Amino acid sequence: MHNEEKDLRRRLWIAFSLTMLTFFAELVGGLWTGSLALLSDSFHVLTDALSLVLTLVAVYLAMLPPSDRHTFGLHRLEIFAAAFNAGSLLVICFWIGWEAIERFIQPKPVLTKEMLFIATFGLVVNIFVILLLHSYTRQSLNVKSAVLHVIGDTFSSLGVIFAGFIMALTKWFWLDPTLSLLIVAIIGCNAIKVTKEALHILMEGVPWGIETRSVYEALMSLPSVKQVHDLHIWSLCSNCRCLSAHLVIDDKGMKDPSQVLNGAQELLRTKFQINHATLQLETNECSSHYLCENHHHQNVQ
Repeated sequence: MHNEEKDLRRRLWIAFSLTMLTFFAELVGGLWTGSLALLSDSFHVLTDALSLVLTLVAVYLAMLPPSDRHTFGLHRLEIFAAAFNAGSLLVICFWIGWEAIERFIQPKPVLTKEMLFIATFGLVVNIFVILLLHSYTRQSLNVKSAVLHVIGDTFSSLGVIFAGFIMALTKWFWLDPTLSLLIVAIIGCNAIKVTKEALHILMEGVPWGIETRSVYEALMSLPSVKQVHDLHIWSLCSNCRCLSAHLVIDDKGMKDPSQVLNGAQELLRTKFQINHATLQLETNECSSHYLCENHHHQNVQ
């Protein structure tokens, strides 16, 4: 396992370095050739780099032990970084969109040969990164997400190459701002999605893909469990789900509480991928406590 993690980190660093090289190449190339589509694609590549670096951050933070001051570790840094970068990309989208509108009003010529060469370089790098990380997509959701980002940019690069060929043959330079608006729309949608997910995690929302009712019913189905209350489900980061709950159990369960706890932990781990669960066993409902009174989740009962 240690060798696999080391190999994954090495591959992620290679992929990130190549992606940043592509970003700078397309950024400079877009400014040089006058291609707004290539410039837009460079920031699409930047979203790939963001996804890769967040995956790297998640891998390294998972290796760090918690401290007395940060008892959950520093996993939340991944979410703050994602929110900041998504906000920055939205600002860039507005800028490129404004430039595209001006290009429609006053079209500008594009150096199509140079544009095609740089876009082809980006396409080759994208394909290499996909092949480099593909073997780890089944083992890590973060890696799978990063690869999906790169696949999306691969289609974007193909679009830039196609538009470059058409402009080289027809001089239809209006295709350049048209394609840039399409790429900006894709970047903007992804940035909004990342921002919403980051805010949802920061607001201690229930992780995507989990329904509180389903968790409640699964815990209630365990032997000896009579009631579930004070149920909370949240995420520390994109791949660390947490839960806390009070389980009211019968006298038979109290004779061997470790069996009840182990069964609940195994259920949460295998069915909901919740690996950090804090469960309190009780023989009577603690309804006199303020927090319990206000967290009975009547909607799931």
